[in-house]
Amino acid sequence: MTYPKVADEWATLTRLHLGFSIARGGDGELKTMDGASYVRQDGSQKLAAELREVFTNPHPRCIVGIPTMNPHGPKFPKWDRHRGRFERLLEGTKVERYYSAFISRPDSAPWIREPAFAMAMQQLWSGKRVAVLCEPENSMLRVLGLSASNIDHVKCPTFQAYGHIDHFERQLMRNGPDLIVMACGPTATCLANRFARHGIQALDLGSAGGFLLKLLS
Repeated sequence: MTYPKVADEWATLTRLHLGFSIARGGDGELKTMDGASYVRQDGSQKLAAELREVFTNPHPRCIVGIPTMNPHGPKFPKWDRHRGRFERLLEGTKVERYYSAFISRPDSAPWIREPAFAMAMQQLWSGKRVAVLCEPENSMLRVLGLSASNIDHVKCPTFQAYGHIDHFERQLMRNGPDLIVMACGPTATCLANRFARHGIQALDLGSAGGFLLKLLS
């Protein structure tokens, strides 16, 4: 197959405002989909199989974010080197349209580093009861604290998070959140799809906290 067309960052954000969850993938997810390890997560066949399911046959209420391959992006040469690997792993996909993995990555999409985009992101959780999965020092906690009505924090370890995924799934749902926000690598990618099956909107936002905090504080 050829590389699929990918919606841009604003179109992706619009989809989230319609209540869809998002699972995102980059080079780390590529490695783990092949069963290999990356810096924070050992590879396993179970993780690889779940990731491949997310990226080729997700729940209808979960959109999938992949690199846009926008040639105007400053990291386009890096991402373009992975094009063939993505094409191979997405072979036979049932996804009609992919969305941008860069809604949390101004290093790859610098045009999102603007107040309008940050405020549109903030509207996703403003006034809501939010469960968040991240490390204790993650800046996403401070970002959510600016406007969420309540935050239920579930701590994520720096390494080997996927081994705790079933526990995280239970803990994040325990207080009936309106929204779940996650920064936990491939584990968050898998959980976004699982929560879509549960009927809960979940956002795999990775490192978004850093640039959002600067724009919203």
